[in-house]
Amino acid sequence: MSYFYTVRGFFLLFVSTAVLSVSAQSVIEEVVAHLNKGKYCKVYRSFDATMKESLSKKQVKEVWENLVGSAGALKSIADIKTEDLDGGIKQTGILKFEKLAVKMILSQRDDKKINGLFVTQLGYQPPSYALGLGTGKKRISFFSDSLELPGELIIPIKCKNCPVVILVHGSGPNDKDETVGSIKVFYDVAMGLASKGIATFRYDKRFAVYPELMSTQFDLYDETINDAIAALQTIQQDTSLQFGKYVMLGHSLGAYSMPLIADALERNLNGAILFSANARRLEDLIDYQMKYLTGFDDVITDEEEQIIIENTARSRNIRNGDYTDSTSAENLLAYWPGTFWKGIASYDPVTTLQSNSETPFLLLQGEKDYQITMDDFAIWETAVGDMPNVSMQSFPGLTHLFTPTDADRGSPQDYFTPSNVDEGVIEAIAAWVKAL
Repeated sequence: MSYFYTVRGFFLLFVSTAVLSVSAQSVIEEVVAHLNKGKYCKVYRSFDATMKESLSKKQVKEVWENLVGSAGALKSIADIKTEDLDGGIKQTGILKFEKLAVKMILSQRDDKKINGLFVTQLGYQPPSYALGLGTGKKRISFFSDSLELPGELIIPIKCKNCPVVILVHGSGPNDKDETVGSIKVFYDVAMGLASKGIATFRYDKRFAVYPELMSTQFDLYDETINDAIAALQTIQQDTSLQFGKYVMLGHSLGAYSMPLIADALERNLNGAILFSANARRLEDLIDYQMKYLTGFDDVITDEEEQIIIENTARSRNIRNGDYTDSTSAENLLAYWPGTFWKGIASYDPVTTLQSNSETPFLLLQGEKDYQITMDDFAIWETAVGDMPNVSMQSFPGLTHLFTPTDADRGSPQDYFTPSNVDEGVIEAIAAWVKAL
C-alpha cells in the first residue's frame, strides 16, 4: 500500500518504485540527486505500476519543492546507514538543508526495486542522562513589569535544601526550553542538573508570550534582566520551597546581561554562570556574524553584498550614536530598537564583571561556537581569568548551544540535527554549583 500526505507542514512519502541504476550504498544519494536537480520525471518513471497509480509526477514535484521551500537549499547528506532485511535492505540518511534537517528512510528489495520511502523532519530526542530520571515538577507563574509569565520548576526526587539554578534565555522569543531547531538547550540542562541533585527554574520569555512587544521600544532590562530577577524573587519568596543556594545561568544575551543581574541582586544571588558570553560590543559581534555567514561558502551573492553594505552602515550609525531612542529596529541591527541600543551604549560586560569581586562566576564556552567565539573567551580570560571569584572552561567540539558537532566550521546547520547538551558541560556546572 502507498501513502502520500503531510504532517505538521512536512512531507511524508511511502512509495513503491522500480529499479534505479545505483548500488545499495548510494540509493538515497541517487534519489535525492534526481529530486534536487528537478528530474522528477526520471524518479516517476522508476515507479512501478502501483506507485504510478498512487502518486503523480506533479505530486513528486510538489513534495520536493515544498520541502525545499520550507527548509532552504540542500547542503549535504550524512549518516547513511544500511540494514539487511529479509528480501532486501533498509537505508537511512540525514538530509541537511539550510534551515533544518530531515531523515529519509528508504527500503529496497533484492531485485533492486525500492519499496519504501519516508521523509520527515527530525524531532527533539531526550539526552541519555534524562532517560528514566524521576523528578518533581511544579508549574509556577510570576509577574514581571505587570506581565504574567509561565514557568516550571524541576526538583530532584531527593532534594533537601538542594541548590536551584534559574535559566535565563538568549535573544529572541525563546520558550522555557530554549528550543532552537531540534535542540532544547534549557530542558537538557534542567534534566542534566536534576540527575546531579540540582533543581532548576525555567520560564517562557516575555517575547514568546507577548510577541507584539518585539515591535515596540524596549531595552535590555525589558527583554531579559527584569524577568530574570522577578523569576528569582518569586522562587525565593515561595515559603513552600526551601533551597540551599540560588544560582543563575544566562545563555548568550542572558550571559551578556549576567554581570548587571549579579550587581542588582548582590548577596541574594549565590553564583552566576555565563553560558557563552560575548565580550565584544553587540554591533561588532553582529558585524562579525554577518560577514562570517555571508562568506561561509566563499561566494558572496549580490543580495548578500547588499546586506553587508546596509548592515555595515547601521553598525557605524550605532557606534557613532546616529540614532535616537525612538529609532525603529528596522533602521538598526537585529530586532533591537533605538531604546535598546541607547541603553547599552556605555555598557561593557567585561568591566562590569571585573568590578564585582563578591559574586562567584563561572564562564563556559564551546570552542566550535561561530556566534560567540573563542576570541570573546580570550578577552574574558585576559580580563577576569585571574580573579579568585571567577572560573572558566572551554569545551572542544561544542557549538553555541553546547552540543557536539563534527563540522570543521560551525554553521546554523549544527542546530537542525537533533543533539543534546554535552554531558561534560552538565558535570562542570553541577560540580561548580555544589562547591559554592
